[in-house]
Amino acid sequence: MEVVLFRASQDGRAVPVSGGDPVDMTAPDPPDEDVLRRLLAAAVPLTASADIPEEVVQAVAVTPVPALFRSSPWLYEHRALLLAGERCTVGGHTLRYREDLGFLLEGAEEESPLGSPSSFDLLTQPWIPVVGLDGRATAKGLADVIAEAHTIRRIAAEAPTMTAALHRLLLAVFHRAYGPPNEKVWQDLWEAEKIPAGPLGRYLERYRDRFDLFHPEVPFMQCVELRSLTPATAAKLVPYRAVGNNVTLFDHTTSADTVVLTPQEAARWLVTLQAFDPGGMKTPYEKDKSSERAPCNWFGVVLVEGRNLKETILLNALVYLPDYEKPRMTTPDDRPVWEEPTGPSPRPDKRTVRGWTDLLTWPSRRVLLSTTGSGTSRVVDGVVITPGTRLDAQLPDEELMAAFRRPTDAKGRFKREAPMLPVRLNPLRGIWRHSIELLLTDVWQEGVNRQRPAALDQIAELAGNKYIPANAVYTLRVFGQHLDSKATVIETWLEEEVPAPVPLLRARDESLGALIGCAISLADEAGSGLRSFQAEYRREFRDQPVSDIDRGYWPRLSRPFGAFLVDLGRARAVGRSEESATRAWGRYVIETAMAAANRWVAGSPAEGRAMIVLGKHHAVFEARLRKAERVFQAQIKAYTAGSEQLDV
Repeated sequence: MEVVLFRASQDGRAVPVSGGDPVDMTAPDPPDEDVLRRLLAAAVPLTASADIPEEVVQAVAVTPVPALFRSSPWLYEHRALLLAGERCTVGGHTLRYREDLGFLLEGAEEESPLGSPSSFDLLTQPWIPVVGLDGRATAKGLADVIAEAHTIRRIAAEAPTMTAALHRLLLAVFHRAYGPPNEKVWQDLWEAEKIPAGPLGRYLERYRDRFDLFHPEVPFMQCVELRSLTPATAAKLVPYRAVGNNVTLFDHTTSADTVVLTPQEAARWLVTLQAFDPGGMKTPYEKDKSSERAPCNWFGVVLVEGRNLKETILLNALVYLPDYEKPRMTTPDDRPVWEEPTGPSPRPDKRTVRGWTDLLTWPSRRVLLSTTGSGTSRVVDGVVITPGTRLDAQLPDEELMAAFRRPTDAKGRFKREAPMLPVRLNPLRGIWRHSIELLLTDVWQEGVNRQRPAALDQIAELAGNKYIPANAVYTLRVFGQHLDSKATVIETWLEEEVPAPVPLLRARDESLGALIGCAISLADEAGSGLRSFQAEYRREFRDQPVSDIDRGYWPRLSRPFGAFLVDLGRARAVGRSEESATRAWGRYVIETAMAAANRWVAGSPAEGRAMIVLGKHHAVFEARLRKAERVFQAQIKAYTAGSEQLDV
């Protein structure tokens, strides 16, 4: 049932918790528009649950409907509750009201968040690692992370993949609680000092039990029907821990060591596993033990980052209106995994995506945590992981936090028959090399040959409507991991960033893409020249080909390229030519490539025939580099001519 919450004013009259003037509950006429709006904003659900006894709900149900409510078609079934501070007494029980969580039985939050000594409430218990605006690292519950997002700088987990997975979880909760259904609601949320707690509390009140990590029937993101299987070590959840003969990351334990995880650690790795678990053989529930890699392994997860977590959530929160298929491919049946009426079947299956929040919380594995101990000493000492739901989807159509591009042939022409491929992170070459796909819209054939993350399209539109500053510079953080050739073992985690100046996101002319393309091509040509220099030298001595000369080249380009993008955005914002910024980038690339070549020469044999061969191939490399520089200078002169008249 729905109840409207009030607090008593100094003169004893009822004031809705949403604020405003006191309301006359005995008035026989319907409330006017302003009063109705405040009353509905103060309405919250009250349902029997593990926290709220049935007798409390029954006690409220038998109270009379206020006269003011009976005359309104919006309120005629609502009841009223008067709070003393944050509490009220109903049916012999004292209830405490929290905006972000709804009603709690007095003392239940401290003793046991979900009414059982063995539960672990992901909404209130601290488990998500964050860094505050003051630079202090701490952990918060899911509800507090959203409610206090304006005080948080960012989520900072122990692995890039975990940070990405936690953001996707937050977005799914945010969409279901707030929408936003249109740009106006988005703007209201953006301009608010903090994310209002009311919608979140009303939403989470309906699904609180589903956020219990150890719920006896529907544990969070797990399948209780796996209880018949023998748990493996809890190290299976953590990619860098030794299990069998797997390749470990930064770990010096052995598979014989006993691994236990706190509930907080287990929850974080559980969320990460559903998004990023590699493929390969898993424990079969019956016979099927083959699993595909989890969805986020296929692409770099792109997150737009603002000045605080509130801005970050909103910058990535697309207009969400499933009944009108917003965002694209989202149906009215869209829902995250915790809204399923029952827990998942233990048998693996395959299906299409119902919508955006379905994909954000995709159940790629069936999992069940095994625990030992009780209360605050309870730990996770084992886990069962079996194949889950296989994704039947075309990622460019469904995935909105990724960039895609169509491959090109040797002449740089798009392969029309080839599918679009996701932009992924490379352990050596920076993600900045895909800045065109990440940042720019395809002016003439939008979405045909390249496709940027959907949030950037929305940001460009919001800036055009003056909802956000037109000259702002946000940051794209791209997360991913690199698997072995069989896609079964994690070899490395990756996280990179690229500036995202709003003027570049809004640009609608081809010259800007051409400029950035030329800047990237110059870097590619210089890198290719370095590798050719080394290869030709070794070939003369019939040595095995080794390509390591560019390890001192590519990593030095990422930050300067970011500065180049910011300078382009500033020039575009004020109508100034981009030539100066582009030439500065060209000079830096040439100098960095020459320095990398010279360092390699200095470490090579410097006597006899080796010195002569080095000199010969160094001269060839330098000539190639100077030719690339001349071509680049001619290109930018052509593309920046008259750029001050470009349409922004």
